[in-house]
Amino acid sequence: MVEKEKKTLIGMNHRPFVSIGMPTYNGSRYIQQSLDSLLAQDYENFELVISDNASSDGTADICQRYAKTESRIHYYRNDTNLGAVKNFNRTLELSTGKYFMWAGDHDLWHPSFISRCVSILEDDPAVVLAYSRTMLIDADNNSLGLAPDQIDTRSMPAIQRYKHIIWNLHWCNMIYGLIRKNALDQSGKCRNVWGPDHLLLAELALIGTFAQIPDPLFYRRINRPDQDPKTYQKRVMHALDPMNATSKNEIPIETLWRETRRLHLQLISDASVGSLEKLSAIISTLICFRLRFKVGGRVSRYAERVAGNIVPKKFRSKILSWLQRAY
Repeated sequence: MVEKEKKTLIGMNHRPFVSIGMPTYNGSRYIQQSLDSLLAQDYENFELVISDNASSDGTADICQRYAKTESRIHYYRNDTNLGAVKNFNRTLELSTGKYFMWAGDHDLWHPSFISRCVSILEDDPAVVLAYSRTMLIDADNNSLGLAPDQIDTRSMPAIQRYKHIIWNLHWCNMIYGLIRKNALDQSGKCRNVWGPDHLLLAELALIGTFAQIPDPLFYRRINRPDQDPKTYQKRVMHALDPMNATSKNEIPIETLWRETRRLHLQLISDASVGSLEKLSAIISTLICFRLRFKVGGRVSRYAERVAGNIVPKKFRSKILSWLQRAY
């Protein structure tokens, strides 16, 4: 199906079937390798949208050179550093394809990555995201081993998918998979919270299924040194939102995760599922954030309200009291 699509459309004046969004900031060290890797894909019907977050190194020169010789590459430069969240969303806003994928400016891909993901999405309309196993690589492209993520939610109903995602996400490599553009348009996209990839993947899991290719076709570069938690928080907050990073660096990590938990609970509130399923998802979310991210304290008013509406009146006070004590 993919090969037929390719032969029919390549060389014609047409809207690209796949859009690749590459947000970049001072990526000159590796971006040429990344661009070459994408241009070597055996699936050719794509556009590559680069949004440069006001890089101060040689990134602009490299991208402009590629854009002059390759019509599929569209280079945009922001006047100031908008932060990673806004820049990720900008690449999505500038895209036109039926399917969309984000691409790191330092990562690599097997030549069949896109074509195999397109085949899955074309063959199964229930799948909203297709991705492969991830091979971790170092600065010199040496293998560091497979990433642990092995998440495939095909055949699972919505709430089961959601629970599976929140409990099993670690590296979030599937955020760099191929995603249906209409599913992303239904979502809140990347949000300015701690763990925006966790939140978006949980939201997409409620919309449709994830399909994993068992072969490692995505090579994710580990290009930053290990850091202590506080230094890591400062680096991530500055990357996500440089304008507000200073104030957010003073916020305890538990508080940052609590806001992410609140938004997860809001996703459940908006989901088109039954009340008992919502209650089950609320409890699972509270337990998950407590055990995985050490988020305690008062639960949201929404969780209290839904639990209060679902639980029979004679048990209501006990259940609400238990929720408050437990979480």
